[in-house]
Amino acid sequence: MILRHAAPRVKNALIACVFACAFPFAAHAQKQPAQPSTAQALPPGHPAVQQPSPQSVAAEGVRTSANIARGAADICHIEASKIARFKAVARKNFTDAPDFDGEWNLGYKEAQSTVDRFAALKTSNPQEYAQKIGEACPALARGIDESTAGQ
Repeated sequence: MILRHAAPRVKNALIACVFACAFPFAAHAQKQPAQPSTAQALPPGHPAVQQPSPQSVAAEGVRTSANIARGAADICHIEASKIARFKAVARKNFTDAPDFDGEWNLGYKEAQSTVDRFAALKTSNPQEYAQKIGEACPALARGIDESTAGQ
């Protein structure tokens, strides 16, 4: 998985974990083929498994960060100044991304389906919505604060 290679570059992996568990962003995953690729069928380090380039790893990190930022802003209502600091940290961490702003915009747009699902959940099942938000949003806010400390 490409994100495994990017994780050491992100100051706080808690953010990704919180969102992966509570806010599953499926936009990218839905585009993947149903059949396992050669890379998925072979063990890591196998000579036939092509390693991702630093640029592709960085681009994926930028898109993931933007997904997190979108959920933080639109679902958890974290203030814009924190999101701006988070974006600045992502820009510093993913310097190999060939088009940071383009990847950020793409990642932000990819999160729309998750934002829509939470909006629907809020009206269809307010109790479940409150539970998910109550568990994930405080941890997400702390994670953003920790990852942007000193910014």
